[in-house]
Amino acid sequence: MIPELTPGYMVGAIIGLAVMLIICFILGIIARRRATSYDDYMVGKREIGPFITGCAISATYLSGWATMGTMGVTYSVGWSGMWFGGILGAFGIIPTIFLAARKLSDFSSRNNTRTLGDIARVRYDSKVASTFVAASMAILMFAYAVGQLKAAGTLWYAVTGFSPFWCLLLAILVVLVYLIIGGYTGTQWAMGFQGILLGIACIVLALFALSYVGGAGGMEARLAAEDPNLIRLVRPDLPRVGSNQLFSDMVGITSTLVLFFSMSTGMPHNVARFLGMRPMKKKMDFVWLILPVFLIAGIPSLLNSVTGLCARATFGATLFDIAPWRGDLAAPFMAMKAGGVPLATLYVTGVFAATLSTFSGMILIIAGNIANDIIGIWTPKMPAQTLLLLNRLLLIPVAIVPFFWTLYKPPPLLALLTGQAAAGFGGMFLPTITLSLWWRRATKVGAIACISYGLLATIIFSYLVGKNLLGMGWAIWLIVLGSFICYVVGSLLSKPLPKEKLDEILGPLAATQKDDTVSVK
Repeated sequence: MIPELTPGYMVGAIIGLAVMLIICFILGIIARRRATSYDDYMVGKREIGPFITGCAISATYLSGWATMGTMGVTYSVGWSGMWFGGILGAFGIIPTIFLAARKLSDFSSRNNTRTLGDIARVRYDSKVASTFVAASMAILMFAYAVGQLKAAGTLWYAVTGFSPFWCLLLAILVVLVYLIIGGYTGTQWAMGFQGILLGIACIVLALFALSYVGGAGGMEARLAAEDPNLIRLVRPDLPRVGSNQLFSDMVGITSTLVLFFSMSTGMPHNVARFLGMRPMKKKMDFVWLILPVFLIAGIPSLLNSVTGLCARATFGATLFDIAPWRGDLAAPFMAMKAGGVPLATLYVTGVFAATLSTFSGMILIIAGNIANDIIGIWTPKMPAQTLLLLNRLLLIPVAIVPFFWTLYKPPPLLALLTGQAAAGFGGMFLPTITLSLWWRRATKVGAIACISYGLLATIIFSYLVGKNLLGMGWAIWLIVLGSFICYVVGSLLSKPLPKEKLDEILGPLAATQKDDTVSVK
């Protein structure tokens, strides 16, 4: 039975969100006072410590897809959704720390880069490559932002019953206010706080949900009674085309490992968390960076999928009839059913923090890309203060696009839409941004070829998946591997930057190897 909505849920959610937002606004105001220049607004003073950075990247990695979307997946298909929803997702974020953290932090500090488009401009010594990165990033980020906005709107609906228009509008307004106030530093500190909050909320919800259905044994018995296929790890009864391939055969299941590895290290709003981090010079810096990532992004990723299974054991298939939210209501309704107002308040506050952190990070990056890497890069004489004002003004139209998309064309399950966008992110930006700092032979031709293929492949294959003409597993493999091939072949067929230039932007090769060796002892 669907939980009955009472005024207590609305009041509890409003109080919880108000407390969270007050803390975020305070952090944003403090950050604004310290942001005396455009560089301060975009990357702070490059003094954010590894622990806060780890909490922040955990918040952006989990986001709405993990703290709500994965519950919707396992609610919809059962145990076979665990591969996409939790098991492999939990391990995808760890390689980011070793591949990207120190390299991006050092590169950004050495070359005074503010955005990922900035990194491409300096690394490849090319304005064209920077523009390609910025434009393609913005296009895919709009799609990913839709998933985050749907998660926030679903939460508001669960506790208020408001119409989709007002649920989505409230989410947009909150994001805009504290983004305009705080910029990077305010966002980074707010994300750190939100990461801790959402980790606690997801763990507590999973424990309450399991208790409510009678433990793991009770959950399994209820699922098997409804449909024995719900307790299978692979669902051959499902079609091998469309998004169902992720659960129906090994091509789809193995593609999720490729997806989570590439997306965590290639998604701009993840790796951008390292641009304002202070240099990592001590061995303990890695420990303090990995610890919150494991605790916040690792353990809850697994438990979130269990919550979705508990919701299916509790509500059956009834949530599929509630449009446009459908299976994504599994987690908030489970919180209301298992723990009443207190648990629902904690969960809603934590997950709204997750969607807020990721959505705000995306909006900041999109606006920064347009202002800095498309407009600013081709008009170098534009004053820094004008660039800062333009960046802040762009936040409003950039946020409006996903608002109307979500309002009029919401995805059935937000995790599957974000998964398609994530494949494009991983295919394009893992090579062109992260791996380019390791592979000195990479060139702008390889980067442009990789981005061109990755963007077109993501658009075309996502369309075919949506029409059930291609399996999503095959789409992920073709997007990621095809992008890598284009990057390598394009780079090998073109001339790299001179050694002197590479030493200037990447550091001397011998020194780099020595530093890397010291860092992992």
